[in-house]
Amino acid sequence: MAAVDIPKQHKAVVYDEPGKISTKIETLDTPEPGPGEVLINMYKIPIRSVAPGGGTWAALPYPTPKGQIGGHEGVGVVVKMGPATERAAVQVGQRVGVKWVAGNCGSCPPCLEGYDALCHSAKISGYYT
Repeated sequence: MAAVDIPKQHKAVVYDEPGKISTKIETLDTPEPGPGEVLINMYKIPIRSVAPGGGTWAALPYPTPKGQIGGHEGVGVVVKMGPATERAAVQVGQRVGVKWVAGNCGSCPPCLEGYDALCHSAKISGYYT
């Protein structure tokens, strides 16, 4: 796979008023993937009119913070691998989908039964990430 030109900055929809359904487009620095992470060039991302920005989901402890990038359950292409990804199931150039659950504990009853979306410690894409 040929090298991908990764811009130093990119545009993103961010929440600008915590507790309200209010967003704006900002130019942000493109992050470097950390250990065990990949950088994805997202090209399809739903932005919803309810939580996380509105904070209307009972499971979320507080409104989405100001400056949080919105959207989850998106589709994109892996453009860079972070450190410690040698054994990753994805590679640069591969199209991937991002679940709404960005992380879970793997040990609570819902996780053990295969229901990671109901994890007691779930991290939600576009809210915690």
